[in-house]
Amino acid sequence: TKLSITFDGSKPVYIGEVQTITYSLFRPIEPVYSLGDAKPTGFVRGQRTIAGSIIFTVFDRNVLLNAFYNAYASHGNKKCVDQDYLTDELPPFDMHITFMNEYGVSAALVIYGAYIPTEGQVHSIEDMITENTVQYVAQDMRLMRPGDIT
Repeated sequence: TKLSITFDGSKPVYIGEVQTITYSLFRPIEPVYSLGDAKPTGFVRGQRTIAGSIIFTVFDRNVLLNAFYNAYASHGNKKCVDQDYLTDELPPFDMHITFMNEYGVSAALVIYGAYIPTEGQVHSIEDMITENTVQYVAQDMRLMRPGDIT
C-alpha cells in the first residue's frame, strides 16, 4: 500500500510513514410517511459525509507539513514554505492510495479534497515509536478499482 498526497497545483508527494488509513461514508436515510399510515412509503437520503483517519510513524517532523513544504518548494513558492503552519491550516489535498500484491495485481482508491480538523500525538516511555494521528473530512472519493494505479 502506498499513499501519495497532491495539494492544488503541486506535484504528488509520496508518504512512506503511513501505518494505517481509514475512511467511512455516512449518509442518513429517513423514512417518509403518508398521512394515516404507520409504515413508511419510502425513504429519502440526506447529505453524504466522507471522513477517516491516518496514523503516521513520526521520526523527526510532522509528516503532512513536510509533504506540504516539499510539494510547493520545488515550484519556488517561497510564500508557503516561509511560514509556520498547523495541520488544520493546510489547504485541501487529494490522497491517492495504491495497492499492489506480490503478483503485480494493483488497485487504487482516491479521496478528494481532504481537510484536517484534528490531530494528536502521544509521547510516552511505554511506546517504542511515536505515532501521529489525524482525522480528515473529504469532499468526494472514488472507490477502489482494480488495475488503476494513477
